[in-house]
Amino acid sequence: MISLVFVEFLRRLQRRTFIRGALTSSIATASDFVAASLLHGLRVPAAAATILGCVVGGVVAFALNRNWAFHARDGRKRTQLWRFGFVWASSALLNAAGVAAFLLLGGPFIRAWLVTRGLVYLAWNYPLLRYFVFRPLEPGRRPGL
Repeated sequence: MISLVFVEFLRRLQRRTFIRGALTSSIATASDFVAASLLHGLRVPAAAATILGCVVGGVVAFALNRNWAFHARDGRKRTQLWRFGFVWASSALLNAAGVAAFLLLGGPFIRAWLVTRGLVYLAWNYPLLRYFVFRPLEPGRRPGL
């Protein structure tokens, strides 16, 4: 009985792009957070630790977004990679600047990191991933155009 409920939950989840995108982001962010926290614990400066953590999360995010969250396997991978690279790099800079700004205000690293991540995802990452990087193909449009 529980497995049927879980399967139905997964089916509903498949139909909701924002939820899939948010779940994908959570998984990528978890990998990012672990890497950034370990580096920061090793006394790597906060901004550098944040950018390096973004590299780890970026690899996870691209694979999951393309194949599951946005079902964009029909798009040109190279075009998606370039577009994703732009969104990823600009997101890394926004996140690094946000974390550094919060730390200048005297907040703890973890809170600064979490608040910044949430704001950047909602205002920058999701809209660009959905409508620029992995946008649905329109009838008659070739992949990558």
